[in-house]
Amino acid sequence: MTFARKLTAVILLLLCLTLSAGGAWTVQQNFAALRTAAEQQAAAQHLRDCFAIETAIEEAGAADAAALQGIGGRYRAGQRAAAGESGAWFTVLGAGGTVYYSDMPGRVRFADQWAAVQDGAASLRYAAGDGAYYLLLASPLSGGGQGLWLVTAADVTASFAERDRQLVRHFVLTAAALVLAGGAAAVLAQLLTRPLRRLETASRAIAGGAYGSRAEVVSDDEVGRLGQAFNTMADAVEHQVEALQQESARQKRFVAAFTHELKTPMTAMLGYADLLRRAEQPPEKRRRAADYIYRESQRLERLSRELLLLLGLEEGGVPLAAVPLPPLLEEVRRSQPQGAPRLDIRCPAHAAVQADAPLLGMLVDNLVRNACAAKPADGMVHISCLPQDGGWLLTVADQGCGIPPHALDKVTEPFYMADKSRARAGGGSGLGLSLCDAIARAHGTALHIESEPGRGTAVRLWLKGADLE
Repeated sequence: MTFARKLTAVILLLLCLTLSAGGAWTVQQNFAALRTAAEQQAAAQHLRDCFAIETAIEEAGAADAAALQGIGGRYRAGQRAAAGESGAWFTVLGAGGTVYYSDMPGRVRFADQWAAVQDGAASLRYAAGDGAYYLLLASPLSGGGQGLWLVTAADVTASFAERDRQLVRHFVLTAAALVLAGGAAAVLAQLLTRPLRRLETASRAIAGGAYGSRAEVVSDDEVGRLGQAFNTMADAVEHQVEALQQESARQKRFVAAFTHELKTPMTAMLGYADLLRRAEQPPEKRRRAADYIYRESQRLERLSRELLLLLGLEEGGVPLAAVPLPPLLEEVRRSQPQGAPRLDIRCPAHAAVQADAPLLGMLVDNLVRNACAAKPADGMVHISCLPQDGGWLLTVADQGCGIPPHALDKVTEPFYMADKSRARAGGGSGLGLSLCDAIARAHGTALHIESEPGRGTAVRLWLKGADLE
């Protein structure tokens, strides 16, 4: 069963219970008022009958059977005639249930009359017979000896009939109200559950791969806020899926690039090795083959080291300590090969940062090597350290060939090379900037690369300051 149908059923059930309880209470109250009026009228008539019969007994001076028959007959024929026509009757009973006079209709059983006597004076008893209802009252008669009782009966069938008519009318009106309310409730349920159906449609679409699907929000109530929360969740799911897809694509590119980086030199190395193995070669050819194998072996060994370091850095951070920058930068200067561009280092003597010294040295060295490979026009690589926000802004800049705009977002990806021929000629593997980016993230910071083709590149890195004591 759908939620709309459940909601409709609940509304109808509540309405039915409300109307039934309210109608039953109203009918009962009306019936109680009718009974009270009938009881009051019957009690007044009963008192008048008792007074009249007692007065007639005193005037007759006798209360035997014949006298009581005559008294009852005369009272019925005279004072009680009008009452009898309106549905009121009486019986005079003696001790032991002897009937001295009675004009009761046959539908009023003697057992009910005698039960009224047993109930005692001023008691009320309802009796039913052949679809009619009677109100019985009994009182002892004074005079004429002990043991005489007057039992009166009033026809109250009209009150019960009115109750039944009200109940039927109530049931008919209730049924009509439920039919109308059912239609209104069905429409209302459809309107109330429409946002939920939109949510269901959107969720099914997202489950089917349409991650851009969203639920239409048309209200600011609880259901509307639910839709907004759903859309927020869908945004998060879409972003997460996009991130996973990008990561998957990045991993595929990584595997493809890594495979290529291994396959190309390994194929050549196997070829040279097979050449050396098969037959004696001239010394010059043997030397060239051995040089190539040695050079590529070194590059592959460096590649494996850098790759292992990169993977290790991605798994977690590194312990940091106070590292003075001037000595670290001087060490980088000394490690540069002969003929490399000169380093222009501008760093205050007191500059110190929180870092891992070997990793930070590797980062700066890789940045310097990339800058040197860019062939700076002035033949220099510029390194500067400036205080900023409680730390130091380290910048490595050159006036070289620059990086194309389309490559700026990719240069930190493993094995990505903007100029592969130039990178391979310089012994590069495409891991330098990737390793620098990983080292920066391990230090809780990031690389900021600015470049313009033909005018040079600047790589900036902010590091938290440290006190040397």
